[in-house]
Amino acid sequence: MPPKASQRKHLKAARQMLSEKKATLAENSDEDVNSLRNRLYEASQQTQLLEQQLADQEEVCANLQNSLNASQDLINTLCTEILSLKSKNSDIYHQLRMERQCYKRATSKHGSMTSQILLLKKADAMSSAQLSKGLRDSAATITNLLKMNEDLRTELSHSVTA
Repeated sequence: MPPKASQRKHLKAARQMLSEKKATLAENSDEDVNSLRNRLYEASQQTQLLEQQLADQEEVCANLQNSLNASQDLINTLCTEILSLKSKNSDIYHQLRMERQCYKRATSKHGSMTSQILLLKKADAMSSAQLSKGLRDSAATITNLLKMNEDLRTELSHSVTA
C-alpha cells in the first residue's frame, strides 16, 4: 500500500526537519571542532609553558642541590678543622699547665735558694765578724804574750845579772 497524501506530507516534513537538524548539527559540530581546536591549541600552549617552567624549576632545584652539596662539604671541612683545633687547644692547655707547674716549682726553688743564700750570707757575715774578733783577740793576746815574754826576759836578765 502506497502512502497516502497526508502521510506523504508528514514524511516530507519529517525529512525536511531531519535535514535541518543535520545542517544545524553540522554547523554546531564545525563550531565545536573549531572550539575544540582552539582549546587544544591553548592547552598545548599552556603545556609548553608549564614544561618550560618545570625545566626552569628543575634547573633551580639542581643549582640549589649543588649549593647544598657544596655547603655540606664546607660544613664537613669546618667540622674537621674545628676538631683539629680543639685537639690542638687541648694539647696547648695541657702544655701550659705543665709549664705553669714547672714555673711554680722553679719559683719555689728560687725562693728557697734565695732564703738559703741570705742565711748563708748572714752566717758568713757572722763567722767573718767572729773570725775578725778572734783575730783581733788573738793579735792582742799575742801582743800581750810577747810583752809578757819581753818582761820575763828582762826580769830573767836582771835576775841573772843580779
